[in-house]
Amino acid sequence: MTRLVVFGAGGRAGRAIVSEARRRTAHSSNGGGRGGDGMTVTPVVREPAKYADLDGAVRGDATDADSVAAVAAGHDVAIVAVYSAELDPAAYAAATEQLLAGLERAAVKKVLIVGLATTFGAVDSLPAEWRPFAQARADELAVLRDYAGAVDWVVFTPPMELVEGDSMQYTMKELGGRLTYAALAAALLDEVEAGRHHRRQVGVSG
Repeated sequence: MTRLVVFGAGGRAGRAIVSEARRRTAHSSNGGGRGGDGMTVTPVVREPAKYADLDGAVRGDATDADSVAAVAAGHDVAIVAVYSAELDPAAYAAATEQLLAGLERAAVKKVLIVGLATTFGAVDSLPAEWRPFAQARADELAVLRDYAGAVDWVVFTPPMELVEGDSMQYTMKELGGRLTYAALAAALLDEVEAGRHHRRQVGVSG
């Protein structure tokens, strides 16, 4: 049984990940072929009271090492699907360092992070209003690439167009066709189960 903690579980990507993890566990326990040995999943949000419909949600902050260490303790893998529009772009690198420090203290083996499509290109080529956030996510990647600690990491980067829908079909490709949140969740959880990628950024598209 893999113990999974999902930061940003209240967003569209986070909810899809939690839902798919629970579906696979139920499918496995009912004798289905897909789902391995199943998963336990802990959804993490900043304010659980705002997410009364999210079963089992707990309070946590992916940008604070103490919070990460406390909520991630006892888990094998973390998924970070946090979109922090309110976070100062200059703080992203430090926030990533806090995340990794907290996961180390919690003895989490691996972290999967939902990335940003613009990090596959040159930030300077983007419209001016996009650049601060794109640079912040590029800074996040730089911290990960320089990291030599014990936590394995993979950044799964979807295309610009993420949509609702039931399709779970995806391909490991940079900046391809539009992708459903369900397919992004499937790609992340396939990685949890198979562990094919290590310390790198990968593209996932529809």
